[in-house]
Amino acid sequence: MQRSFYWWKTVFKLSDKEQQTLKGLSVQKLYVKFFDVDWDSQNRSALPVAKSIFSQAPLANITITPVVFITQEPLQFLDEKGLDSLAVNLANLLSSIATNNQLPLSNEIQLDCDWTQTTKEAYFYLINGLKQQSFFQNKIVSATIRLHQLKFVSQSGVPPVDRGLLMCYNMGNLRHPQTKNSIIDEGELKKYINNLETYKLPLDVALPIFDWWVLFDGDQYRGLVREFDQGERWKGKERIQFDRDTIIKGFSFKAGQWLRHETSDAAAVKRCAELVADKLKSKELSVILYHLNEKDLTKIDGHALQNLFDSFH
Repeated sequence: MQRSFYWWKTVFKLSDKEQQTLKGLSVQKLYVKFFDVDWDSQNRSALPVAKSIFSQAPLANITITPVVFITQEPLQFLDEKGLDSLAVNLANLLSSIATNNQLPLSNEIQLDCDWTQTTKEAYFYLINGLKQQSFFQNKIVSATIRLHQLKFVSQSGVPPVDRGLLMCYNMGNLRHPQTKNSIIDEGELKKYINNLETYKLPLDVALPIFDWWVLFDGDQYRGLVREFDQGERWKGKERIQFDRDTIIKGFSFKAGQWLRHETSDAAAVKRCAELVADKLKSKELSVILYHLNEKDLTKIDGHALQNLFDSFH
């Protein structure tokens, strides 16, 4: 079992705490998002956005697996010719970022896309086009697999890749005001993994170690609030109700709005990890924690992180 983390910030620069965590857990591989593929509606073309800036070299003995996040719109709007061009451009940009920054690459490239039944054909066509590019030659190509894509495999299909990465988080109804925690929920997970043992790809596993606040206006979902510090007044509260217009450390809230705090409780993540580990056929896998971020690391100690990895021994 290989221990890994995601790096999902645009600027690659590890803090002392992040470096210590990697060394303490003997992590040898990071999955780093290189860029997103979005849609430029004005020019009607796919566009790379949020490209990574490497302001620091990776630590010695750690390899980098490039990750590309692909949004739905390019898959909805591009024809086969457009997808062919996208495959060339995407591979060239990956190669350019890796070469210009002299990155120690692993033998894997990962594609992250929440494809649907209607975009499945375009996404799978794009994957096959990417596999023809020189940068992808002799590489393992992996794709993220969300829980709904696992459960409804007959509708979602199985992407034409070498490995899948099962995302064991974001499993509840985020937008529902009655949801307690949409990030991780053992009961919800059980509903999705019945056919895990028969899935047609070898699977790696990603587990959450992040938190966020979900903003509602009455019963209406209004979005996510990240990197939010509630201050002393609301410290420890899982729900904050605003009776009047309020500003907290740069965040503005209106009267009638409220926040729900969702976390990756270490014990809950551990139980979910063990559920998945029991059903996986192979122990030769990567376990990836999402994500390497100093603020999240201050909320979970190294021993708890070690326990999450140990679930797959």
